[in-house]
Amino acid sequence: MKMIHRNCPEHPEATLEGYILDCEITLGQEQNRPAIVVCPGGGYAYCSPREAEPVALRYAASGFHAFILRYSTGWDAADFSPLKEVSWVIGLLREKAEEWHIDPDKIVTCGFSAGGHLALAAGLLADNKPNAMILGYPAVNIPNFPGVNFMLQLLTGRKEVTDEDSAYFSLANHITENAPPVFLAATAEDLLTAFGTLPVIQKYSALGMPYEAHIFQHGPHGYALADATSADGSTEMLNEAFAQWHGLSVQWLHKLFGAPEHVEKNLSRMADHLAELGFYLPDGLI
Repeated sequence: MKMIHRNCPEHPEATLEGYILDCEITLGQEQNRPAIVVCPGGGYAYCSPREAEPVALRYAASGFHAFILRYSTGWDAADFSPLKEVSWVIGLLREKAEEWHIDPDKIVTCGFSAGGHLALAAGLLADNKPNAMILGYPAVNIPNFPGVNFMLQLLTGRKEVTDEDSAYFSLANHITENAPPVFLAATAEDLLTAFGTLPVIQKYSALGMPYEAHIFQHGPHGYALADATSADGSTEMLNEAFAQWHGLSVQWLHKLFGAPEHVEKNLSRMADHLAELGFYLPDGLI
């Protein structure tokens, strides 16, 4: 595995971390892989660690190149800087596609809560758009209600926000027939589902656009992987049912992009290395 780290040129506080899987021809892995760009949640106030590295590593273990965008937060998010940053990431992955063995037509944004808002915005508003999106309990529509409009304030950089701001940052208003395919996971008991997951489903359904959605009955907001990997010691963040979302998303990506190809090859390089050292093993031993 190769690890990379980049700072966003226009916003150095935003960083990209990547896990690029090995691609040795003798392992039959020379074909380019899809890439997942994980956008953690945190209300645009911070990037939640629980929704960052654990998720990226789980996708890497499933055979995807995986990246984490720690985008600008707080007042640095003004002028919707995170959207420019995720667009830069997608452009960088396509620019580096050959070097990093990425399929440039199989780039996916994956986000949670506010990160889900960003992952969806990438597919709807960015200059460089992903080919698909995975949204976990996304904050899609942002109402201009006192006490809950802090994301509007951070994204505009203004304490005084308007209903027009709410309309722009409420992303269901931007969904068209050109939107990328989307996978969604949420719980019915999460109050944000009514402002996030359901509006996306309704709009995609009305337009006849491809989507897959899983609404699990029980559980609060913010599950991440919903198992011990991301629970951070909290039993409240464990849910065996919701934890299925990741495997379901992988199956969905395989249906969307095609399952990885497997070829019949000798998987051992030991014989070649031993031959270089002057040792020769009997045929059939390896």
